[in-house]
Amino acid sequence: MKLIGITGMPGSGKSAIIEIARKYNIPVISMGDVVRRETMKKGLELNPENVGNTAVELRKKYGNEAVAVPCLQYIEENYNNEEIVIIEGIRSMYEVNYFRKSHPLTIIAIHSSPKTRFNRLKSRKREDDTSEWDKFVERDLRELEFSIGKVISLADYVVINEGDYTTYLNNLEKVLKIAIKNDY
Repeated sequence: MKLIGITGMPGSGKSAIIEIARKYNIPVISMGDVVRRETMKKGLELNPENVGNTAVELRKKYGNEAVAVPCLQYIEENYNNEEIVIIEGIRSMYEVNYFRKSHPLTIIAIHSSPKTRFNRLKSRKREDDTSEWDKFVERDLRELEFSIGKVISLADYVVINEGDYTTYLNNLEKVLKIAIKNDY
């Protein structure tokens, strides 16, 4: 099994991979969903502070690859017969290294400017998003502490998401096809 990891800062457009993967019958596992599930298990409301604190607590308790551990376990239990599985939301080199211990992993980074991402987060209104610039910057800094910047800078492929959505989807699909063909 080969893994394709999608990384990028909050609001960069990582979840668009789900739309494309569906066309190719490739399963997508969201690491953010793992953290949101853990937050809800603790009986906490899904908001930026609680989800962020849960991510930090998981890493303190289980190590820096904490979110990757249940994610990989879930993949191996449910998708063992798949040739390719996409993991959306890789945030640290610890996670990258953890996945690479078991499977080949290719990383695709999605990049958008902070202003573009902030406006997207304001409009998508997910429970753990914020419409306050200061909280947005605080979240970005927390993500960077997890070493997401290293994952993005060392990615195998980068897709820029600043223009219209259709162009972005087409570019992401092209890169996904290349990643599958060249590295598998």
